[in-house]
Amino acid sequence: MKHNTPSKRKSQVRRTAASVPLLSLLMLLLTGCGTVKVQTPDAGYDLYLARISTAEALLQLNKISEARRYLDACPQQYRDVEWQFLNAFLDQSASTIKLPEGQTYTAVAMSPDGKTLAAAGSDSSIVLYNWPGLTPQGQLNGHKTAVSTLAFSNSGKQLASGGRDHAVILWDLSSRKAVWNNNKAFSRGIYQVRFSPDDRSIGVVSWELRPISPNVMGFGKILDAATGAEQIKIETEPHPAAGILFTDNGNRIIISCWGEVVTAYNRSTGDPIWTYDLSDPEEYNAFHSVDLSPDGRTILLGSTDHRLHLLDSETGRLLRRIEPWEGHTKTIKAVAYTPDGKRFASAGEDQTIQVWDAETHQKLFSLIGHTAAVAGLCWSKDGDTLISAALDGALKTWDLSKPFSTTYEVCDYGPWQAPVTSDRQTFAAACSDEKLTLYNIRTGRPQKDLGPFKSISADMSRDNRHLVTAGFDGIVRLWNLGNGLQEKTFEGHTTRVDGVAYLNSTGQVISVGDTTLRVWNPDSASPATIIPLDKRPFRVVLTPDEHNAIIGFGDGNIRIYSTDNWKETARFKCEADLNEMAVSPDGKLLAVFSGKNIEVWKIATRELHYLLRGHDQTGYGVGFSPDSRYVISGSYDQTFRLWNLSTGQCTLAFHGYEDNIYTTRFLNGYELLLGTAEGKMFYYNFQPPHLPPT
Repeated sequence: MKHNTPSKRKSQVRRTAASVPLLSLLMLLLTGCGTVKVQTPDAGYDLYLARISTAEALLQLNKISEARRYLDACPQQYRDVEWQFLNAFLDQSASTIKLPEGQTYTAVAMSPDGKTLAAAGSDSSIVLYNWPGLTPQGQLNGHKTAVSTLAFSNSGKQLASGGRDHAVILWDLSSRKAVWNNNKAFSRGIYQVRFSPDDRSIGVVSWELRPISPNVMGFGKILDAATGAEQIKIETEPHPAAGILFTDNGNRIIISCWGEVVTAYNRSTGDPIWTYDLSDPEEYNAFHSVDLSPDGRTILLGSTDHRLHLLDSETGRLLRRIEPWEGHTKTIKAVAYTPDGKRFASAGEDQTIQVWDAETHQKLFSLIGHTAAVAGLCWSKDGDTLISAALDGALKTWDLSKPFSTTYEVCDYGPWQAPVTSDRQTFAAACSDEKLTLYNIRTGRPQKDLGPFKSISADMSRDNRHLVTAGFDGIVRLWNLGNGLQEKTFEGHTTRVDGVAYLNSTGQVISVGDTTLRVWNPDSASPATIIPLDKRPFRVVLTPDEHNAIIGFGDGNIRIYSTDNWKETARFKCEADLNEMAVSPDGKLLAVFSGKNIEVWKIATRELHYLLRGHDQTGYGVGFSPDSRYVISGSYDQTFRLWNLSTGQCTLAFHGYEDNIYTTRFLNGYELLLGTAEGKMFYYNFQPPHLPPT
């Protein structure tokens, strides 16, 4: 193949701003796409592109609120694909409820039956919403200041709340009235409340000032759920106690503290059983959030040190520590398991929400949308929707069945080409691995395994019934996608075949390799039509009307052949070596990734329409938007870029990838599919909310 085979560098996470050099990002802020303008509609458009570039750079720095301000400052008349993409990236939520200016959300909880959502705010109120409709059911008023914690009873009949007013209140949800209000047993704010498994007790954590040393002491108290009376008090350590759990059927109490200490206690005696102690006299860290897996085996902790700690609940042994370079860059304020325990979420002061696989601890989603610290998380009963409460005054829902982006891996080397079915649901991964598989675009799940075949070029029929592939062995294969079997094999090329195409009008297969163009007839016993070439071809693409086959050569030469008689009708040459090419959907333009640049040619006249400069390295990813207004390109400089063909300008240079971007494709006006040379795929859906589903 023309490109060098890349070394394998498996990356399981998208690179965050913490791993991107600050100087590099500041340079991006100043230089934007780095493109040479061909024509500029007006100065306002230039300012618009500068704001787009700034917003993208701030996004890479995880400065979400600052990026949001620059994006919102973009005038309506200029907002196009690049704005829509960044806008969706900066708010990936499905819905938002916004409080009045100056008010914030402080806690959120879902009832066990999944039908009621409770959300608390800084105005001291608790609002009950029906789920999933999110229409208000009622309001609970009783706290004097901000509510800091909420917990439903396991029966779902009661709700416990704690606030900065030093009060714990138990609410009856049928009458919407307080059962009792314990505002005498605490002298400081309440950090967390939690029901015991039998609903007979409520665990509460807080702290107090004492006249003796140490002056600050954290503690946990167990209250009688029927009366609010104190049953037991357990002093912890000289920092506030922030989290409480019941384990072992309620026989043990787990308390986490701001001193980065977690201790398991015997509930009856208050005696310690085990301690997980990360306290460091030279560095202050705190455990701010805690949750227990539904099976009761794993304790999940979020910390000031930006780490997630997973402990064995029986022994306190550390099972896994998720480091800042894997996840969060600031204090983690909220953690929550899904009801089935298969995933967990974390969030905090970096304004992002991370969703993790509970078994492998691999990141599944990185959700952006809040512009201030996230204070609370909970899940819908089915685990498909996450609800977050934040200090930006927003309550957001996140539909993980329809995420903004999905990342998955399909192979180790490639895919070099990834043809897509006409319904935009499936693609075939032509890889150097000994595997040929069809994948669901949105989930990455394998749809059909065609066998252990290496391939470096591929094309799909428009009716989705056939796939044609070719590779290093020089054999062209035609696949029946109905049964997943080879329908025909075509042999004759003497070297590898770098380009294939399916001619839908006749059912013929076109291939380029060695020094020939070959036209194969699947339904005929007649031999292939062979058109000799004077040099080795690299790619072949068809115009949408299929009247012309365009052949690209590695040295930059391009020739056009009529598919009626296979005679050459035109030729021209690019400025540099040819890496990849694509024809616009309207059939008027040919985009060629040539060297570091993209050359856009008018097919009818063979005139160079635009020379798009901006990539720092060569690339192979090039494609058009469905309306032929934009080119998308992907490069070994680890960016993809959007180019507006009305002006010839780069409108977005998107960074943050750890591998070379090799495949770039518009699926429609609001969906992108990208792939790296190391087998990692990125799917993005930035469809505006007002449009119907695609």
